[in-house]
Amino acid sequence: MNKSKSVYLDSNVFIYASLYKGETAEKAKEYLRKSADGKIDAVTASLTWDEVVYAFRRLAGEKESLRAGKVLLRMSFIRFVPVDFSVCEQAQRIAEKYGILPRDAIHAALALKYCKGRIISNDSDFDAVDGLKRTF
Repeated sequence: MNKSKSVYLDSNVFIYASLYKGETAEKAKEYLRKSADGKIDAVTASLTWDEVVYAFRRLAGEKESLRAGKVLLRMSFIRFVPVDFSVCEQAQRIAEKYGILPRDAIHAALALKYCKGRIISNDSDFDAVDGLKRTF
């Protein structure tokens, strides 16, 4: 993996691209197109699968949630990185320092570890975290 060119995709990129309409949804779809075309070296984690399936289950039902999970896992242009003990330790420090939610802290720690802090998300909570460079 080329860390200098990688960018972390937050789960909301997948959720907005699939479940919503409007400008935010179109931006999310464009990031996924760029990833599929190789213009973005896209990275995410198993945590993203959980969040996507959960959001679909709440908003579209169980059957659609399982379909969405399968689609995400088949996106061969997305590289899944591991959430290991060191990532959890970093997430703990981030959650303590910035007061962000645990899942967001994990996403932030992964972006810092694998993508030089580059993260694509519409969640402005990430803006508080030193070292993260959020775009959307």
